[in-house]
This record gives sequence, C-alpha cells and structure tokens, in this order.
Amino acid sequence: MSNAIFTDTVTLFNHYKGEWFKTVLPGVQWEDKVTRTVDSDGKITITPEVSLTVPVRAGYVEPKAFTGSGFTFGTGNLDVIVLGEINDEITQDFTITHLKKKYDHAATIYGVSDNTLRAMLRHWKVVAR
Repeated sequence: MSNAIFTDTVTLFNHYKGEWFKTVLPGVQWEDKVTRTVDSDGKITITPEVSLTVPVRAGYVEPKAFTGSGFTFGTGNLDVIVLGEINDEITQDFTITHLKKKYDHAATIYGVSDNTLRAMLRHWKVVAR
C-alpha cells in the first residue's frame, strides 16, 4: 500500500481481563464519516463514525488469542482507537470515559473486515463509533 495514502497515526487501546494495553499504529488511514438512517416513522438519525484502514503489519493477534501481547481489533471487548499518538494510559483514575472526553477523535471499535488474504492491498478495515 502506498505510504502517501497512509499518513495517519492512531493509538489503539485493547481491553483484556480488566487491563488496557496500548499500541501506537503509524501508517494508517483515518476517515471521519457520518451515517444517516431513517426509521419507519421517518425520523432521521445521524451517527458519527470512523473508518480506519490498517495495512498488514507484524504484531497482530486474532481477538480470541489476544492476551495482552501484540495488538488486535476486537469488537466485543471495548477496544478503542484515538487519532494520533497519545501519552495517556488507561488507569483507575483515567478511564476510557475520560479518554473519550479528552480527545475529540476517539471511538469504540464495533466492526472489523479482515482483508489480509487478498493478493494486493492486504489490510484490516476497522469501523468505530
């Protein structure tokens, strides 16, 4: 993948057994999006989303095998991404809630597409809110 496209850096927080593990991932593409949905009554709901493209790299661990070493993109364990390299650590005094209030570009991962088996453009597509 072209380095000209993937110029963003994110900080990923993986949650495992009550602990948070931080990984900085440079060379990614962060895109802010807005999803609009219309319910049966005609009410429009606008939801901000993040689309993150992460080219294949060493250190990735499948979500079920993650034990705190490496990084993963889990959808059921509260993993959070933040735009940029940040120094904060998640502790009892500085929680994920504090992190999301402090940083405008912080979101919880809810969807992942694994495109790592493609012959070209091997990557993960991560979607977060």
